[in-house]
Amino acid sequence: MNIKKMNRGLDFLREKYISPERSEPRKRSLEGCAAKGEITLKDGHCWVGATPLIPGRMERKIVELKKMTENGTLEGVSTLRFASFAPKGSDIEAMLAKELDLAAYLGASDVVRVMAVANGNAVNVLAKLANDVNVSVEIGAALPRGEAPYDRHEIIAKRGVACDQTVDTHTPHASIRCWNGGGAVEYTDVDTELFGLSYEEIWNVRAAFALLQKRADAKVWKAAWAKAVKAAKLAFAADKAKAAKTIALKKGLDTNRAIKVAEVR
Repeated sequence: MNIKKMNRGLDFLREKYISPERSEPRKRSLEGCAAKGEITLKDGHCWVGATPLIPGRMERKIVELKKMTENGTLEGVSTLRFASFAPKGSDIEAMLAKELDLAAYLGASDVVRVMAVANGNAVNVLAKLANDVNVSVEIGAALPRGEAPYDRHEIIAKRGVACDQTVDTHTPHASIRCWNGGGAVEYTDVDTELFGLSYEEIWNVRAAFALLQKRADAKVWKAAWAKAVKAAKLAFAADKAKAAKTIALKKGLDTNRAIKVAEVR
């Protein structure tokens, strides 16, 4: 990830959506102004100050899935089936933490039990949420180096099924596909304001912007990410022990509620 480019994108959003009292009518924003801050990278994860970013929750496809679990489109969610694949050398524990956080977020309940089977660059995890929703996560980090990561999130409910990938394909579709003498080149537009950034960079910038606008709560994200990291570590511990690990629920912040998403893209 190019942190300099990401911070330039963050500065662009901050300057474009400044306080309504000081902005021109065409630049007014319902979200108000964003505080000062910059993105930093530590141990492969993006932060703003002491707050870890959770870019997965900002991805448009996850936002839409979250809406479907809350607006009645899906009734009686029973199972979450996730998969995430990345190039060789990727941190599979961090990948698993991201997926377990999304499971808690989309399932609207904390992870309370995990079991895993790991083998080199792959791990399969079964988990249970506190509201009795079942979760399965498949993680693999064996794609060729330079290959784009790929993930898939499916929600199975008593009434309705939803998935963030087209049902008849196992790979994401590209919105633009060009062919030339050097082969095929694909482009996928996911944000109309952050041109030149990769998919991963865009959602980290959006997460930082939401945090600085206080649409996202720093305390909630700190607690949510700590839970996800703990659940991922316990999954690998469960693999070594050949026994499921239980996570005790503690009273505190609701870390799985939806946040307000900026309407402007």
